[in-house]
Amino acid sequence: MARSMSDESEAFRLATSPSHLLHRAEQLAADRFAQLVEDRITLRQFALLAAIAETPGLSQTDLVRATGIDRSTVGDMMSRMERNGWISRTASELDARAHAIELAPEGAQLLAAATHHARAADAAILDALSRAKKEAFLAILTKLARLSDEAAEKAERNGRQKRKKEADKKRRKRKSPKRESEKARRV
Repeated sequence: MARSMSDESEAFRLATSPSHLLHRAEQLAADRFAQLVEDRITLRQFALLAAIAETPGLSQTDLVRATGIDRSTVGDMMSRMERNGWISRTASELDARAHAIELAPEGAQLLAAATHHARAADAAILDALSRAKKEAFLAILTKLARLSDEAAEKAERNGRQKRKKEADKKRRKRKSPKRESEKARRV
């Protein structure tokens, strides 16, 4: 029988762990980016600015989906970026609970200045690969990102369904004593 990567009797090796290796590749890109921009902006901040520039007026929820950065981190980053004058938030016309996020002039300038460095950080990873392998690597990363997006959407749907069921259950409990007291009065 062929041995699988998940054979429990085999010692775990970081050198062959896809998740660890992806993390290390991300570290390479982030470190390269940080060196080039001289710590003026992080790669995550750049990703948020790029997503906002690509689609102005996004909400924080939209930015979570677009960047893959978790909701609480995006919230914290938005507050800091607004204080730094990189973005502006206004009430959304589509959702009263949300803010539409736009690049402020300083944020647009910072994004423009950092874009070259982001490309160089990408090249730090891709230049080690042949053209065919670059295309395959990018296709695999795109597929993994899509799978991540699909999993996040499924979790969000499941969360909404769970909250709806809990709300329905609470509503039924609240109505239940009223029905009992009405029945008792009729008798």
